[in-house]
Amino acid sequence: MSKSLPIALVTSCLLSVGYGYATAQTLAFVRTTQQTTAGGLNKVHSTSNQTLKQSLLQLKEHYGVDILFEESVVVRHLTPTEPLNFNARLETNLSSLLKPYGLRFKKIRSGAYLILPPKNGNKAASNVSEPTTTATAEGVSLVGLAPLKTIQTTENASADIRVSGRVTSETGEALPGVSVVIKGSPRGTTTDAQGNYQINVPNANTTLVFSFVGYLSQELVVRNQSTINIQLAPDTKSLNEVVVVGYGQVKKSDLTGAVATVPVDEIRKVAVTSLDQALQGRAAGVQITQNSGAPGGTTSIRIRGGNSIQGDNEPLYVIDGIPFKNDGASSGSNFNVLSTLNPSDIESMSVLKDASSTAIYGSRGANGVVIITTKRGKAGKSTINFDTYYGVQNVRRKYPVLNAREYAQFVNDANTNEGRPGIYSQAQIDAFGVGTDWQDEIFRQAPISNYQLSISGGDERTQYAVSGGYFKQNGIVVNSDFDRYSFRVNLDRKLTNKIKVGNNLTVNRTLTNQSRTDGDLGSSGQVTMAALQFPPILPVRSADGSYLLNDPALSFTADNPVALARDSKNRNTAYRVFGNVFGDYQIIDELSLRVSLGIDGVIQKQDSYLPRSVSSGLAQGGAASIFNGQSITWLNENLLTYSKTFNSIHNITALIGYTQQANRTESSRAQARNFVNDNLGSSNLASGSVPLTPESGIGTWGLESYLARVNYGYNDKYLLTASFRADGSSRFGGNKQYGYFPSVALAWRMSEEDFLKNNSVVNDLKLRATYGSTGNQDGIGNYPAYSLLGTQNYVFGGAVSTGLGPNQIANPDLSWETTTQADLGVDVGFLNNRITVTADAYIKQTKDLLLNVTIPSTSGYSSAIKNLGKVENKGIELSISSRNIDGAFKWSTDVNFALNRNKVLDIGGAPQIFAGSVANIGQNLNSGIIRVGEPLGSFFGYVTDGLYQSTDELAALSDPQARKPGDRKYLDLNGDKKIDDNDRTIIGRAQPKFIGGISNTFSYKGFELTAFLQGVYGNNILNANRFELEYLNATTNQDRDMLNRWTPTNTNTDIPRASTTRPANRISSRQIEDGSYLRLKNIQLAYNLPAPLIKSLKIQSARVYVTAQNYLTWTKYSGYDPEVSRFGQDSRSQGFDYASYPAAKTLLFGLNVGF
Repeated sequence: MSKSLPIALVTSCLLSVGYGYATAQTLAFVRTTQQTTAGGLNKVHSTSNQTLKQSLLQLKEHYGVDILFEESVVVRHLTPTEPLNFNARLETNLSSLLKPYGLRFKKIRSGAYLILPPKNGNKAASNVSEPTTTATAEGVSLVGLAPLKTIQTTENASADIRVSGRVTSETGEALPGVSVVIKGSPRGTTTDAQGNYQINVPNANTTLVFSFVGYLSQELVVRNQSTINIQLAPDTKSLNEVVVVGYGQVKKSDLTGAVATVPVDEIRKVAVTSLDQALQGRAAGVQITQNSGAPGGTTSIRIRGGNSIQGDNEPLYVIDGIPFKNDGASSGSNFNVLSTLNPSDIESMSVLKDASSTAIYGSRGANGVVIITTKRGKAGKSTINFDTYYGVQNVRRKYPVLNAREYAQFVNDANTNEGRPGIYSQAQIDAFGVGTDWQDEIFRQAPISNYQLSISGGDERTQYAVSGGYFKQNGIVVNSDFDRYSFRVNLDRKLTNKIKVGNNLTVNRTLTNQSRTDGDLGSSGQVTMAALQFPPILPVRSADGSYLLNDPALSFTADNPVALARDSKNRNTAYRVFGNVFGDYQIIDELSLRVSLGIDGVIQKQDSYLPRSVSSGLAQGGAASIFNGQSITWLNENLLTYSKTFNSIHNITALIGYTQQANRTESSRAQARNFVNDNLGSSNLASGSVPLTPESGIGTWGLESYLARVNYGYNDKYLLTASFRADGSSRFGGNKQYGYFPSVALAWRMSEEDFLKNNSVVNDLKLRATYGSTGNQDGIGNYPAYSLLGTQNYVFGGAVSTGLGPNQIANPDLSWETTTQADLGVDVGFLNNRITVTADAYIKQTKDLLLNVTIPSTSGYSSAIKNLGKVENKGIELSISSRNIDGAFKWSTDVNFALNRNKVLDIGGAPQIFAGSVANIGQNLNSGIIRVGEPLGSFFGYVTDGLYQSTDELAALSDPQARKPGDRKYLDLNGDKKIDDNDRTIIGRAQPKFIGGISNTFSYKGFELTAFLQGVYGNNILNANRFELEYLNATTNQDRDMLNRWTPTNTNTDIPRASTTRPANRISSRQIEDGSYLRLKNIQLAYNLPAPLIKSLKIQSARVYVTAQNYLTWTKYSGYDPEVSRFGQDSRSQGFDYASYPAAKTLLFGLNVGF
């Protein structure tokens, strides 16, 4: 069987058939093409000498849309004497053409219109004699067929079998105008307005090909079936012709900036708590790191690298027109705002990356913008969809540590190395066996489930989409989980031909039980580190049933990991209302006004309790804390849009707007210690006899903005986009309160030039160039430019009193971080878009960084925030999509790749800034560094040089931490014969050399297999777990590598000797590991139930699937998971791992049903 080239827009043909019961009425379908001559587009006019059909063809060519009509409906009519007005909207011309005959039109999807007969079903009188109804399609190619000159109808064909049926979309909506053709033959028909068709076929082995613009074609052998109902799946690549951008949308062919469109159907295949997790690996240049594997955990997102040292580096999110940052109800909270949104509600997602795309968001566009729209209703029959899945999660891998027998022998060795006798006899060691596997005690097989019910529909005046969902994820660490109740309603109502109103509303409640897993080095109360360190010779509980807390033989007291996980409480509850109401007024055909009012409200409560059953709680007599926070953001937007085409070749769309946004955040925290017992916990702080000083705060900010953008296209070949935004922020002083952010973009569609237009290999080629500036004002608080008051102690009357005094110096010249970016890009389509390639090269520099710097003490202050420094990012991005095989068996591939080089150019004249301090055993270690010429996220420490093997080596180098052979040795980098702080250097870099993802989709008949790989290469991780687990002291458990520790008979090793008196450890190259990985992020096998079974079940569609996530990871990293960043979104401290919540691998089963 021959393989045909896949086609991005499935071509339909003009077919004609006679009238009668045996044959379906024909829909004439006009294929979207653009006819261009060397002099530009031909200017066309409607005259009284042409038919209505000819006028419709002219409208199709001018506006670049698809128009469907039954031949019998339009064939008898002449066009009115008034010419077509090509400067008016398409809908205006359609109304004037159709109204005299009582005909109607309906927009069935973006860029496609259906001509309907009069409501009374009567045909209008004809003004001309009926022309021939023979339909031809010159040069048209159907998927699976060779190019044809004429597609014949089947009315007069002799046939033994008559086949009929109905063609619908995945949602059950009828598809009119679908081409139904006998494969290998020009004979065929099309579906009528209700999606029905009839066709005569020669025999049971005949293959029918169903194809339609915007949908993937299907082939089916007739066999002994007389009724064949078909459900066509959307062609994502075709439907994505319209790209959502800031404050509007554009055709992909007219796009001048660097915008990545994320395939939403792929996102729905992944079981995640928030949309940021689903975005990972799907867009070139977007690096996403899961900071913690905990349910509802946060991520770090970098679009084209990090721009700021102390400011925010996360992108701006815009959902249904409402912009927000993922910073929770309080800056002190780990709350992930994105987890309140249901990923199943997403309709489209675009990532804006270059200055041309993001400058329209001005002072918040420097880190990129993620634009999301939610599902809306469509006119037509109501559709009901039910989606559900259930699965189980398990820890991906366990950290290798010593078992009880090995640990006891290690303790004995540590004591004998210091001249003390061993603690355990050989008989005791043998009796210990493997002991308690504390990781098995805290990890569990955890269920995950999701239930989503949605209904959408409407008529020509009102459309609605309503959904409700429940998501529940139990964590793989006991007593950790996340659940979400979500409700969404989107309404659109056309009040008149000029006025339309609507709303977007989402209401959610999330509940997160956060097990105490993520902690700083040396801090107490961390479940995962406790499980790694707690001696395996100890049981979970004592003989009396209480949790065991210590071992007198070891003088060991620490948190029992099971008690810490099960008895401690750390619960976060959040309620969110998110949405807007809007009104659209069509002032004239070319000019429209939109006014909207939005709100984003979050109410958050967090309560925690550390009981006496754990050591850290016992020492405080129980510790309780309650946090309450709320954040209310208001938004008003007023947008005026003008769109007009002049002389058929000059297309102009202009936008001006005025917006206001304001936020008020309130928070309070109360804490108490020393409770009588643990019964009441945090529910009654008054029962704690030691209350701590309460905390509270109120913060506000406001933003006033003016924006403008012009899109100009000449002859659909030369494109220009210019934008400008002025932002006034309450965060900055009076001297620099307003910032101005312009951009410009040029594009050349070379494929529309005569020398390339008919090229059989390259069918689409566009060159892009953009330049502009954006800003950053987040991550520095609400009042960085103002003088603030705080509590101060002073002596009055011989006693210490408390009052208010200045604690922050004013800086009226404080201003934005400004990022300028240049981008060169190319979009290419090969072989009729069988292969599409998008490539970009960019360079961006951020200056006037917001840094907290030391100032002279004579000022009365120790530090102030100033605009200092510069950071550079430059890189290359590549995205490739290909349809490798198209036919009964289909195979498509999507690949994205990106490399970014980050460099600090200046930090206010200082050579370096220390950052990323981790504390252990009372010692502060500056393990991160910001240095000029180096990337953000560099690790700073000592370089290991094996072990000391003799006393002579010890004598040759002065090192206070080395006492005996077998101790760790470090390089003396400055050659002064001693090891001290001057021997530290950069030992690793968290920035990857490149990131990428690849997705393959295979389908055959009703089966579909999707495999998605995601990877990162060239980054380092500071594995601080080794800092603790290779400490080689005689109390806590150790890494399994300690079995190869140094002894007088085992000197060929890099693992130091065991000891009971180990000096404080050092951050060194020993803890630096390769963080590269390649992960099978998602693999899914799905089956779409066949049409006969669907019909018998009286439903529209059904799909069952099984999905595996994170089941395979290729990496050299020794920790739980290479995808980790303990310090979250802080650009100074990326790539740290310290007992972070492990990632889970998931197996789930799902069902989608449409009614």
